[in-house]
Amino acid sequence: METDPLDRPILSHIHGRLIVLEEDVDVAKAVRAMHSQKAEIIIVTKDIKPVGIVTDSDILDKVVMKGEDSDQILLRSIASSPVISLSANGTVRQALELMRLNAIKHIPVTDNIHILGLVTQEELANAIRTSVLERTFRSYRSIIRYHYKPILGNLGFILQFAGILLLAPAILATTLNETESATGIFLGLTSMFAAGFVLNTYGEKIPLNLKQASILIVSSFVLLSFFGSIPYMYVNPFLEKLDSLSLFVNSFFESASGFTTTGLSMITQPEEVPQSFDFYRSYTQWVGGLSFVYLVMMFFYPERKLVHMRGMIGGGMLRSKQLIITISVIFTVYTTILSTILYSLGNINNIDSVAVIFSTITGGGFVPTSTYVSGENTPQMLVLMVGMIISALPFAFHYAVFSKELKTTKLRPEVLVYIGIILISILIFYFLLNDHAVQSVWLTSTFLTVSASTTSGFQFIDISSISLEIKILLMILMLIGGCAFSTAGGIKVGRLLQIAQKLTKRKIPIDTAIRSISSVSSRYNKSYSSYEGKGGKLRTDKTFRESLLVISLFVLLSFMTGLVISYFAERNFVDSLFESVSALTTTGLSTGITTLNLDLVSKTFLIINMVVGRFEIVAIFYIFFGAIRKI
Repeated sequence: METDPLDRPILSHIHGRLIVLEEDVDVAKAVRAMHSQKAEIIIVTKDIKPVGIVTDSDILDKVVMKGEDSDQILLRSIASSPVISLSANGTVRQALELMRLNAIKHIPVTDNIHILGLVTQEELANAIRTSVLERTFRSYRSIIRYHYKPILGNLGFILQFAGILLLAPAILATTLNETESATGIFLGLTSMFAAGFVLNTYGEKIPLNLKQASILIVSSFVLLSFFGSIPYMYVNPFLEKLDSLSLFVNSFFESASGFTTTGLSMITQPEEVPQSFDFYRSYTQWVGGLSFVYLVMMFFYPERKLVHMRGMIGGGMLRSKQLIITISVIFTVYTTILSTILYSLGNINNIDSVAVIFSTITGGGFVPTSTYVSGENTPQMLVLMVGMIISALPFAFHYAVFSKELKTTKLRPEVLVYIGIILISILIFYFLLNDHAVQSVWLTSTFLTVSASTTSGFQFIDISSISLEIKILLMILMLIGGCAFSTAGGIKVGRLLQIAQKLTKRKIPIDTAIRSISSVSSRYNKSYSSYEGKGGKLRTDKTFRESLLVISLFVLLSFMTGLVISYFAERNFVDSLFESVSALTTTGLSTGITTLNLDLVSKTFLIINMVVGRFEIVAIFYIFFGAIRKI
């Protein structure tokens, strides 16, 4: 137990800035001795026995101020006596008490024979203040040590690995001799490396709890978006004459839209920027959507320590090794196959075909050219739709398809419901679109329905000109989103099935749906598969309430941001709400509001929506409002 500062031994505070002189020494000689030895006090003795004390104040008041001749005044005439001393066994409390009772500021400390040193009131007071401050800040240091150092250490590691990942577009830009793009990307990844090194220096790379994992994931996406905006600021694919603040906000917007796989963009002519820069934009969606920056952490921690991290990045029912295989192998195979097919269909080069598929299978929505997504390119649109649907299916489903270790049985209900939602919505969209003068109604209806329901955000028609009913349908599809534990955004079909199960009191064999309440609630994963056992009802009730909370927050934040955009951008509320929902569900469909002319306030709110929506909103509340975990 820590000792009270007042009860500490006085010996820990003594010093030797004193001299011992006989009482018949004159003041002038005593002053010279004090100066030469840098003493603060004189112990006056008679026959070696202490009889008095002389301080600077005594000399000033009794000699100097009275105009006395210091050569004629002896120490015994100005010394204060008797000598008040303290035993070497005394404490700080006893010393201060003696000073208070005797109205003195200096006390010699003795061993009852010799004077060991001196303590002063000023030094004791400073020591107590320092002790109190140290004790106060020790708790803060402890908080930092046990709560935030692990976050800083892991965050530094993530930034360094992200820098390594970004070498791919940087090398591509160098190979293509696109100097401006290469320089911008290298600046971004170098900054990531440097920031990661600093954070590693002050942090500790150890496993995290739920709250720490939530803070790490959210803060890492903010920092990735920040450093990822450096290439945008350097290349400046926007207006030539742009003030520094607007350039930064626009760049951060585009970077956040990439890493969160939203796809909203103010770059209307991507074909005018360097090809490697287009690749970089889609590459950020591939990295952010498939959470590559977090997978590497799984090589360094035991399985049991990664339950929160795996849940946060969408692992669901997969073990860490299975999730690594799904993302790094299976999705790479998807990318290779689809980009090869797309390239073989023509109208696109090999680099752009890979870039488009990067955006497609992560639900991104960036395109290398403004005219590529078109109703005239039917075969290409079919390939993109396949990629979009892949992005919205659970990681576990993909793994189960290619592996005998896992069955798709528990995943089928959610997947079948999701496919059913898409088919029904296509029919509704078709009938609502019949009154519009569009080319190929079936293709348009199917493509936009898939784009909205997978939260991919590819579009080739002016959404601002379509009917209110179609806009509402698209907003509903975006809010529902894809399946749980996929790259898709939105509320997720699994949550809706979990609510349906609770309301109808029917047992639905959907392990994924039950556990998909929140990717940040993965601390409960161990028990969800057996929710009917002891305490099962309590767990089901909790996930039901959390599901309702997530849905409520999606709707509330959508309306709040919609009102802000409508006010500041001076656009009608429906279009503003559509833009808000699109950002919050990380979709990327736009009614034309997201342009370079959009005000900075609205852009900032859309950025917040993109980052918050990437982790289904509730992750933010788990960080700042612990009480929500107790509902």
